[in-house]
Amino acid sequence: MSRFEPFFNPRSIAVIGASQDLSSISGQPIAHLLAKGFCGQILPVNPRYTDVAGYPCYPDVASLPECPDVAVIAVGAQRVAGVLSELGKAGCRFAVILSSGFAEAGEAGARAQREITAIAHCHGMQVTGPNCQGYMNISEGIHVGFGAPYGLTYPKGHLSLTSQSGAFGNSIVMLASQEGIGFRHYVSTGNESVTTSLDFMDAMIDDPDTHVIAGYVEGFQDAGRLLSIGRRALMAGKPLLIWKVGTSEAGAKAAASHTANLGGSMALYRAAFRQSGIIEVSDVGDLADCSKALLPGRLPAGNRLAVVTISGGAGIAMADGAADGHLQLPALSTHTVAALKEVLPSFAAIANPLDVTASLLNDANLLRVTLETLADDPNVDMIGLALAAASGKLAVELAKEIVRISKAREVPILVAWNADPASVAEAYEILDKAGIPRYQSPVRCARGASALWAFAQARGQIAKVLDEHPLVLDRSEVRAALHGRRNDLTEFEAKKVLAAYGIGVTREGLATSAEEAVRIAAALHGPVVLKIQSADIPHKTEAGGVRVGVEGAADITAAYRQIIVNAEGHNAQAAVDGVLVQEMVGGGIEMILGINNDPLFGPAVMVGFGGIFAEVWKDVSFRLAPITRSEAESMVRELRAFAILDGARGRPKADLTALVDTLMRLSALAVDLKDTVQELDINPLFVMSAGQGVKAGDALIKPRAANIQPHLALKDALVGS
Repeated sequence: MSRFEPFFNPRSIAVIGASQDLSSISGQPIAHLLAKGFCGQILPVNPRYTDVAGYPCYPDVASLPECPDVAVIAVGAQRVAGVLSELGKAGCRFAVILSSGFAEAGEAGARAQREITAIAHCHGMQVTGPNCQGYMNISEGIHVGFGAPYGLTYPKGHLSLTSQSGAFGNSIVMLASQEGIGFRHYVSTGNESVTTSLDFMDAMIDDPDTHVIAGYVEGFQDAGRLLSIGRRALMAGKPLLIWKVGTSEAGAKAAASHTANLGGSMALYRAAFRQSGIIEVSDVGDLADCSKALLPGRLPAGNRLAVVTISGGAGIAMADGAADGHLQLPALSTHTVAALKEVLPSFAAIANPLDVTASLLNDANLLRVTLETLADDPNVDMIGLALAAASGKLAVELAKEIVRISKAREVPILVAWNADPASVAEAYEILDKAGIPRYQSPVRCARGASALWAFAQARGQIAKVLDEHPLVLDRSEVRAALHGRRNDLTEFEAKKVLAAYGIGVTREGLATSAEEAVRIAAALHGPVVLKIQSADIPHKTEAGGVRVGVEGAADITAAYRQIIVNAEGHNAQAAVDGVLVQEMVGGGIEMILGINNDPLFGPAVMVGFGGIFAEVWKDVSFRLAPITRSEAESMVRELRAFAILDGARGRPKADLTALVDTLMRLSALAVDLKDTVQELDINPLFVMSAGQGVKAGDALIKPRAANIQPHLALKDALVGS
């Protein structure tokens, strides 16, 4: 946090364009600093005034008696660049640009924004905004910005938040505060011309008083850093919560491959989240629920939740919420069941969920014994307690028992309690002071528990991933063959690339005449598949360019000729390389594997269930490349239909080892060819029974835009590879 220390704890703040009207946008920063008792220097700058709010007002930056730690710029957009340049020359390191009229306002504004970016880089300045509302060091009461929320008081705590939306970010702070969340820092980042949300998040990892980091995000221009920053937060024990909005996939409309269509930006964001332990949230309440659970810093050993209620309905609701969060409700041990039977009424349902009935409302000691017994159960990692409307004097006793057990045991306890606040204020305060997560509903309590497990699990997984090494393959001959290529590769060419990286492909040959097709088929010994090969015909089936299960010289000759006729009818201008004659693959499970080289994230790999229904099922998993073996295994196992690969209903188990190995090789290919390949599909990849490997049945490669140069045909360049 050291590089942002003068930003969050400034000794002096200049307000450029300061107004004597403290209710105006350019007057509010001074008004809020005064209201919060800012102890440093306030330096108004405006040639129209000699004083503002009792402070001397200076005509320009050059007239300031000292270089401010932070400069707030509140002038017209056309003046911002000049002011920023003056500040840079004066040695100011931090500027906050409240002014709007930049990239959000069209191309002219975008040019103006690029200018201030260049000025900031020239002088080594950190610039927040433009088009932002400011920031708050809530723990120290330093509120720098405009808008009514900057005049409010918020509970101090250990959550630091960034938001790319100013007004909505303010709303998040206000609403989360009402949920009982205490804040450390808040930054409205605006257009992020220089300093980005990820810059602040990265710095917050090093802040000892920030325990949880959260961000409201519309999109990262530096998204490639997300994985490394997320992993750094994970290793530092700082949960990172991101609310990513704007999930439309408009960018995928023009994509040629299934991979790009099935992916899009949100799939890649979620891939980065999975690989770095970032917890995705989807609302203010969701952010608050996860923060409440994570801020105390007590993590469970596993995902097994014991649910205790005084109402059967609450237990069912919490159980449903737990299932949504990938938590298990384990059976209680025989010792636990026997111990509970000794103390609970005979009509209590001793199971998990455990319904202790309303008898708990008459005896707080009953809660103590129940929680102690469950906390000592080796099958229990967390306890979710639903107390419904318990209130009055008993509520204080219940709260004290919960705190006592929590301190004596390692098992996290989360409480759902929705009594009238006026009747349980003291009890709630006892829980809050002790850092016991408290919720208004059983479902939200379960969400908090699932966040605890998600972070704990990610901490364990990252240790394994960082102990592994991704596969690295160097194929200079392939890079050379693809250099300057602008049209899509045919299937035959694409499979040559796959084979060069050790990915299994079907036995096949390219025929340029019917007679050659007959000879190739004879060497394959059985029925064959014939496919038109043209970079101008990516969707061969729709063009009538595929024949399946053809056998015998006469039928192969007829099929070859018909395919050529169909191709000419489909696209008379298409450049046809010939007809692929390919072995028929019997059995196996059809999968789809792919690469999408995203402009923000770089290359990503995908696996899913494939065939003609790939985009209907959309049962796919993405990761950013490169991946390790454990990440490849996780990709396969998180598919909804994984049981099919694992031998469901008596099916033979698929060759999972070969599938994982293929993913590793595809990841290595993606990294090695990141400068030349934009998209790649293998659809289908036939995954055979265990021990029998995989075979790519079809493939498409779309080159990345590059300087166009004559290229050597891959079928010639990679002969023998």
